[in-house]
Amino acid sequence: MFAEQDLQSFFKDPYGAYAFAREARLFKRDGAWYAARYNDIDFILKDRRFGKQPPPGTEHRLPPRPDGDEEPRNMLNLDPPDHTRLRGLVAKAFNAKRIAAMRPAVQRLVNRLLDTLAPRGAMDVARDYAYPIPATIIADMLGIPDADREHFGFLSNEIIRWGTGIDPSLDQKARHRKAAAARHEFDAYLRELAEVKRNAPADDLTTDLVRAEDEHGALDDEELTQNVRLLFMAGHETTVNLIGNALVALHRHPAQLARLTADPALMPKAVEEFLRFDSSVQQLPRVVQEPVEVAGQWLEPGEMVICVLGAANRDPDVYEDAESLDIERPFVRSKSLGGGIHFCLGAQLARLETEVALGTLLQRLPNLELTELDDLEYPLNPFFRGPTRLLARW
Repeated sequence: MFAEQDLQSFFKDPYGAYAFAREARLFKRDGAWYAARYNDIDFILKDRRFGKQPPPGTEHRLPPRPDGDEEPRNMLNLDPPDHTRLRGLVAKAFNAKRIAAMRPAVQRLVNRLLDTLAPRGAMDVARDYAYPIPATIIADMLGIPDADREHFGFLSNEIIRWGTGIDPSLDQKARHRKAAAARHEFDAYLRELAEVKRNAPADDLTTDLVRAEDEHGALDDEELTQNVRLLFMAGHETTVNLIGNALVALHRHPAQLARLTADPALMPKAVEEFLRFDSSVQQLPRVVQEPVEVAGQWLEPGEMVICVLGAANRDPDVYEDAESLDIERPFVRSKSLGGGIHFCLGAQLARLETEVALGTLLQRLPNLELTELDDLEYPLNPFFRGPTRLLARW
C-alpha cells in the first residue's frame, strides 16, 4: 500500500524528482539509460545514431519487454526506410494547409459542445469537453462511424491504461492480458472497417490508406490496422491531456489566466508554453544504433535511452524561471512534440484544437473555476500525463 501511495505522489507532481534527474544528467535504471537535460535530449532525438529498433545482434542489450510481444509495425516504432514509407503515406493528411482549413469545423464542434454544457453550470472538463473535441476530429478524419466511436475510445484508453500504465494491484501478466485483449478487439474492428472502405470508398484517411500505393506498394493488412490504431490513439489521447493540463496550469497561475482572458491573441504563444510547462507526453524511448557518447558516457548499440521530456522542458539552463508558467515567454521550443524524423505528425492539429478549445472556453465561461484543483488525481503512467477528471463549475 505504501508503494502505491508513493507512486501516486510521484505522478501527481513528478517535477521535483525531475530536478534530481537533471542533476544526474544520464543514469541507468532497470536496464535502460535515462536522459533528463534539454540539450542531451535534443541531441538524442535529432541524431541518426539513435533509432527505434536495435541493430541485428544487439537485442540482448534492450530491457526485457514485460508483455513479451513484438513491437507493432507502426510509424512510431520503425526506422527508415519503413518509417519513411509509412509516414509519407499519412503525412499529406496532416499538412499545414489542410489542418488550417479545419479550424471552422473545430470551432463549430466546440460551439455545439458548449451550447449543451453551458446551461448545466458544472462538468468534468476532461470527460465532457476535452475528450470529445480531438476524439471527434480524428474519428471524422479516419471515417469511423458515429455509433462505434464511444467503444473505440474505450478500447484506446484500455490499451494505454494496461499497456503503458502501472497498476500495483495487478502483476505484469494480468496487465498484458488486458492490453492484448483490447488491442485484438481494436484491430479486428479495423480489419472490418478496412473491408468496408475497400467496397465503399469514402472521403476519409482510412480509405486513402486502403487505396494508397507508392513506389514500394500498398500497406499490408498489419501495417494498415496498426497505423490506423496509432493515429486514433495519438490523435486524441495527447490532446485531451494537453487541454486539461493547460487549464490546470492557468488556474494555478491566476495572473496568467487573467492576462490570456483579456488578450485572446496570446493563445497561440500560450499553447507553446502549455506544451512546455506540463507535457501530455512525458517520456520517449530511443535505441542506440552505433557507439555514441552522451553526457560523457559511451553508449553501445542496442541500448535503450529514455528521454524524460518533462524534465527537459523545465531545464533552468534553457528556460528562465522554468518552474513558472509564462504565456509570453520569449523562448518556448519545448521537447513535448519530439524531434528529428519522428517529430509529432499531428502537432499542428493538436495546437489548433487546443487553441480553439481553450480560447472559446475562456470567452464563453469566463467565471469557470476548478473545484478540486488541490486534489487532482493522475494515472500511474510514466508516458502520458493528464488529470483523470477535472471537475468545474460556473
